[in-house]
Amino acid sequence: MTDFPSRQGGALRETSEAGSSSLESIQPEEAVSKFLSYKEPEIRPQTLKEYKRKLDHFIDFCNSQSVENLNQLDGRVIQGFRRYRRLESTDQREPLSTKTMRDDMYLFRDFVKYLEYIESVPSGLSDKIGIPELGWGEGVRDTNISIDRLEMILEHLRQYQYASREHVVWKFHAHTGRRPGGLYAIDLTDLYLDSDEPYVELRHRPEETELKNGYRGEGEIYLSADAAQIFLDYINQNRIDVTTENDREPFLTSRYGRLSKSTMRTYVYRFSRPCIISGQCPHDQDIESCQAAQSDDVASKCPSSRSPYALRHGYITSKRSEGVPDRFISGRCDVSPDVLEKHYDERTESEKRELRKEVFDKSQESSTGGYA
Repeated sequence: MTDFPSRQGGALRETSEAGSSSLESIQPEEAVSKFLSYKEPEIRPQTLKEYKRKLDHFIDFCNSQSVENLNQLDGRVIQGFRRYRRLESTDQREPLSTKTMRDDMYLFRDFVKYLEYIESVPSGLSDKIGIPELGWGEGVRDTNISIDRLEMILEHLRQYQYASREHVVWKFHAHTGRRPGGLYAIDLTDLYLDSDEPYVELRHRPEETELKNGYRGEGEIYLSADAAQIFLDYINQNRIDVTTENDREPFLTSRYGRLSKSTMRTYVYRFSRPCIISGQCPHDQDIESCQAAQSDDVASKCPSSRSPYALRHGYITSKRSEGVPDRFISGRCDVSPDVLEKHYDERTESEKRELRKEVFDKSQESSTGGYA
């Protein structure tokens, strides 16, 4: 979330002492509109819509409680909104999950920080917004695919669906660690497969195919000879020749044009079901009657199925465990060093120690003294 500039020195103390009389009056609808306008340059349109949908619940709460001026916001009102969001804001019978509440409260706290910044609520009010903590396994699915399992899936695709769209989707994610949006954005002109050092160029084209981090997410990603050959064979043997309205030739296509990200996601769910690869179910289900096994539309219901993120997560954590420097992973996978450290480090302290030992041992092999 955003770190807003803080009010300094005497201005901060003056605001605290004067109370709400020194605050700028603002209605809930206006506050949300200003916050979204502030965030718009740094987030995607889809994310902006999601923020608006979530903050509309706050506007509804304010209307129900006759809160017309957010100068009135205090700890009791915040606690009332928290309860309202969890228990009363939807038609569902059960309270919102801890994970949903956690995500919503992170956004709400960022919103209140913005109100502090524009001097519409007391400074420090955002500190009163607690963020629910997730329990073990609560709202979180296993985000990895083991290397052994991944190799089995890739071998299955190589043997039975070589150079198919499904094979390309799996190979791309397992080989690059990139997001689905990156694969979706690739045109034929972005691929350099015939060179001695094949690579793909990921480009941000706002008019049709955006990258999550915009132009910052652009870059050239090297490809192994094996990956390049699979991609090339797909183009020559299985690609449907289509051109978009913008006269672009997508890499992955269907009869309807550029292959959708939802279809790519379905491919990952489909082949990450164990029964597809081994013919056996680790969950003791009858495969013939299991809905998740029989229908690709609900393949994600299988407890063992995984999303494309699992492949990205597995790739990044694997490379970190192998000792690949974070700066190289960051550039290849379009992920910041801070996010790498926070979300992609599953090594134990012993594993970290062993890895450091290997790195320093190699360094000392070529040293002739001094700092060796």
